[in-house]
Amino acid sequence: MRRSAAVLLAIAIALLATVARATPGDHDDPRPRRARRATPSTSVGLPFRGRLRNGVLLRESEHVRYAGEYREGGRFYGTDELVQLIERSAARVSQRLPGARLSVGELSARQGGRVSGHRSHQNGRDVDIAFYMIDRDGRPYDPWGFAAFDRHGNGMPPNDALRFDDARNWELVARLVADPDARVQYVFVADTLRRRLLATARRRRAPASIVARAEQLLVQPSHGHPHRNHFHVRIYCPPADRPTCEDREPFHAWYPGTPPRSESASAEDAAD
Repeated sequence: MRRSAAVLLAIAIALLATVARATPGDHDDPRPRRARRATPSTSVGLPFRGRLRNGVLLRESEHVRYAGEYREGGRFYGTDELVQLIERSAARVSQRLPGARLSVGELSARQGGRVSGHRSHQNGRDVDIAFYMIDRDGRPYDPWGFAAFDRHGNGMPPNDALRFDDARNWELVARLVADPDARVQYVFVADTLRRRLLATARRRRAPASIVARAEQLLVQPSHGHPHRNHFHVRIYCPPADRPTCEDREPFHAWYPGTPPRSESASAEDAAD
């Protein structure tokens, strides 16, 4: 009897230790985190003046696909942290709302540097993501390229037959902004769609803390591309990459570490 009691006590202690080590939210994460590679990626410089060492290729999977328009360019490299963020977020949407894959545009070139068509995307911390969309019959639609939507969620010509998928797009945003490992600095999107996303969040009774964070992160650049046809997501520098990697304001409350002293950058400077 004493031996049995001792065994049960040891099991209970092990279980408690496992719970104590768990990160909040891990229990419902459908994709385990991959171990950091022996030669980890390094983000160098700024998103609009930088490069990428040992970039990680985002691969297509059951949850992720390349948008056809960008497939030939092959600019699907990012930091470990950004690639895993995309994978985790896409898997979470598939878990909660099955039936669609996340369509991804460009990240960075393999070694970073200037990317035609972008001001940023130079050091592996930016990604363009197509909106989840549905057709007239409510079926998920895999786009060849990015499709723009109006404030009513209707596709703009020539994509009039498409609808903005409010539920899946909000689920994606919620997972992105709440991620405990890759801390998001911006999610660029048009104000009209920002309002739709926040209305969807409240309608679906999303946690107030997640809604408050999304309110800060969902931003339309004050001039230039309004982002009616895709999300542009940027993460802060991974702590291990500093000071080689550089961040600029804004430094939100969830910034990982002590904000560096730096000149500020407006939203329009930081966008595509």
